[in-house]
Order: sequence, then structure tokens, then C-alpha cells
Amino acid sequence: MDISAWRFGLGTTNGAKRLAVQMATGVEPICLSVPSGISDQPMSEDETITGAINRARAVLAALPEVQIGLGLEGGLMYDDRFTSQWYLISVCAAWNGKQLFLGKGLSFPIPNLAAERIKQEKIELHTIIDEWGKTTNSNHRGGAYGLFTEDRVRRADVFRDAVIAAITPFHSPFY
Repeated sequence: MDISAWRFGLGTTNGAKRLAVQMATGVEPICLSVPSGISDQPMSEDETITGAINRARAVLAALPEVQIGLGLEGGLMYDDRFTSQWYLISVCAAWNGKQLFLGKGLSFPIPNLAAERIKQEKIELHTIIDEWGKTTNSNHRGGAYGLFTEDRVRRADVFRDAVIAAITPFHSPFY
């Protein structure tokens, strides 16, 4: 099924997330900043997923001209079972008013120093990445992924994969 005629609403105006939707769909999304209903820096997978779902539902409700609302949320999660390590995660929720699907990008280990600073200083990861990378607004470009991998993986790449996973059930004949 050709999705190029579909209209996607994206629950943020973030440039990296907008680019991710473009790369995943070939379509320019209608971007609208909507509340996630969670903390500025999600610290668990559940909270990150909740924020993505809230954004997808809110943007679809606010933009009646779109077929699918997309909520993209980045967050952190701690693996206390296998690695005792913090991971950066990226989630996409896709909602058409009847069905909800989730897609996830890769889980990427972050330095424990960053996670400790986030918890102690009550700051977002992008604040640390901006500081370490001597830049501003890194979360609208390569993000932590770009800094840590020397741009081999960028934030839009990870969210692109999450978007593809979340929207596939809406157009694949196998669902």
C-alpha cells in the first residue's frame, strides 16, 4: 500500500523527529507541539511509552485532517537485571483513532555519569550532550547518538526506525 497520500500528525515541532517521519514515510508531517503528560526527562520505559502515546492521541485529536497521529518520545531506562547500565531509548506511538501500535528504536547505553547528573541535577540528557559536545539544541539534530558515535548514528535515524515499526501494521497486508 502506498502511504505517500497519507497525512501524519506529529506531536512535536522537534527537527530531528520531523526528519525521522519524513525519512520513514516520504511525507512531510503536520507538526504540532502537544503535551506528553510526563516529566521532561522520562526515566523508565513505561514513562517514555506513556509520553509517546499521549502525544499521538493528542495530535490526532487536534488535527482532524490527519489519518495517523504520531508521538515520538526519547527517554532513559535502567537495566538492573543484566548490565546495571542506563540506556537511551526512542519510542514511536502511532494512533489512528481505533488502533495503537508502538515502534522502538535501538537501546543505546549512555555513560553512567550522565544518568547520575540527570538524577542529581534534575536536568535533561540534551543539556549534558550540549555541554559535552560544546553545542546547543543537539536534541534537534544528532543528539546523544550523534555525539557518542561521531555521527554514525543520529537521532533521526533511530526515530526513523521506530516510526517504520509503528506504522507498518497500518499498511502491511500481513496485519
